[in-house]
Amino acid sequence: MKTSIFLVLFFIVGCASDKKSSSLSPEKVTNDSFKKEKTLKTSEVQDFYEGNAKALSPALQDETIDRFNSDELTQFSESSDPLLQISILCKGGKYKEAFERAATAFNRYQKVALYWNMIGSCHLNQGSFRKALLFYNKALELKPNYVPALNNIGVMYSRQGIYQKAQVAFERANNQSKFAKTPRYNLGKLYLTYGLADLALPIFHGLLSTSPNDVDLLNAMGTCHFLRADYKNALNFYEQIPVNLRKNPEYGLNIALAMKKANRPEDAKKTFLDLENPSGNEMKRYYTSIGKMLGDI
Repeated sequence: MKTSIFLVLFFIVGCASDKKSSSLSPEKVTNDSFKKEKTLKTSEVQDFYEGNAKALSPALQDETIDRFNSDELTQFSESSDPLLQISILCKGGKYKEAFERAATAFNRYQKVALYWNMIGSCHLNQGSFRKALLFYNKALELKPNYVPALNNIGVMYSRQGIYQKAQVAFERANNQSKFAKTPRYNLGKLYLTYGLADLALPIFHGLLSTSPNDVDLLNAMGTCHFLRADYKNALNFYEQIPVNLRKNPEYGLNIALAMKKANRPEDAKKTFLDLENPSGNEMKRYYTSIGKMLGDI
């Protein structure tokens, strides 16, 4: 009987921008300050983050703000980039303020694909899929085959369970830029959703080679090997996840199950007993099922 495993990887929305600029102070106000802002073009705005900000899972942090948790986002507090601030507001669920900021930035960024892509992602996070698609398509009008929009269309379809269309979008994004990591990550995640570990494995292996301590990639590699019933190699990756994070049921339950399969029952029980209380009905059900497998702890 094939054992099911809880997949804790999430489809990642991309991409981002963090251009350095200084805020305008009162003593610097001149007549020039009241001139209409120049309308930028897509080519004048970068699609990646730069600077010294660090995420716990850093492999994709230069392409997407989704890699930063709420505490890590404070690293961007000094940035005056309006597109970055819109993205942060959306990630924090402050949609009204985000859309107000977007309206203010319209004149300057209306010809920038990234601007429309970010508004689309705000709607996506709200679950407004039709609106999200409209804005992603607007970004594609400005820049055909724009990788962030193609990737996010894949995320949109994934969240709706339309996996075949998601696959087409991720593959199209990946084919447009072999250097973009986010579409590759999402494609690997989609393969794991199908249980196609052999296809997912080389994707995550390549990403891990550039960021060997990324927790999500270590977890993904462990999951790939688990699905191939290679429990020893699964644990080689799972056990590289920091000990404090293994107490999180999202990681620890799969680690305990892999230990059980690798004939390490005592380690499996200890790992299970050290877990924090699970949250969410799906995780609670998985927690209960793993407990029964380990001997009704």
